[in-house]
Amino acid sequence: MTETQEQASLDKRIPVATIRRRRVSLAWVVPIVALAALGYMLWAQVSREQGTMITIRFVDAGGLEPGSEIKHRGVTVGVIRKVKLAPDLKSVDVHAELVPGADGLAIKGTKFWLVRARVSFGKVAGLDTLIGPRYIALQPGAKDQPTLYDFVAINDAPAGEPSGDGSLRLVLMSDRLGTLSPGNPVLYREIRVGTVRGAQLTKDATAVMISIDIDPKYTALIHDKTRFWRSGGVGVDFGLFSGLSVQADSLEAAMSSSVSLATPEKRAGEKAQAGDVFELVDEVDGDWLKWSPKIERGGKGDE
Repeated sequence: MTETQEQASLDKRIPVATIRRRRVSLAWVVPIVALAALGYMLWAQVSREQGTMITIRFVDAGGLEPGSEIKHRGVTVGVIRKVKLAPDLKSVDVHAELVPGADGLAIKGTKFWLVRARVSFGKVAGLDTLIGPRYIALQPGAKDQPTLYDFVAINDAPAGEPSGDGSLRLVLMSDRLGTLSPGNPVLYREIRVGTVRGAQLTKDATAVMISIDIDPKYTALIHDKTRFWRSGGVGVDFGLFSGLSVQADSLEAAMSSSVSLATPEKRAGEKAQAGDVFELVDEVDGDWLKWSPKIERGGKGDE
């Protein structure tokens, strides 16, 4: 037997491995696909529930802590997640999360400021002003502004500027601020129709300008003859024969300082325009309470 024949005989005796592709069982594919789909659904749900994160820099954030709220028009639109010193060690960075649906507030021009909620019982003997928790208020920027995630807070609520949400911003002139503060209600027939936004001194420091916003659906109530006066608090009167009497404009007014308004039946002139200035008096004239004009409510936001 030659060498070639021996090699051929040896090759026949050596087994040859055959490689076959293993089929993937559908029993494994279905659970994997289902798990991936479930993971995506959970991720999408978390993404929808998580709001936009923003940072607001304050000179002093005293009273703010994780869990404090950001409010706009009395509605919570954000929650503070972290409060820490800024890198410059001269200011404070407040990291907050806007609630889902409030992402549109994170735009250029939005202004934030610190508010201390107050409940005034100044007219009740023996009780002083009660101080509530602090929160952050805001004024939205104009529509179609670019998105912004970092803001610098202002010291006080802006006065005399457009509200940006369709409200009618007016200015009330007075010789003093009294117990009014941002967030206090503006009332018509004991119904809240607006909000006190802020106050500042006039340029010559002889008077105080108090800015208020009238809700869009109530702007038709305001005319050039509309009168404004201070209200709120609880008035207590005790007489020897009449007994004890307690007076308050409304429950909301009793629990905080407020501004009330009335419009005469015979209205002269046009409806009020943004920036119009009115006098704020300390006491109501009895005749104003008798006014009962028929005014069709309208404007954006009416139901």
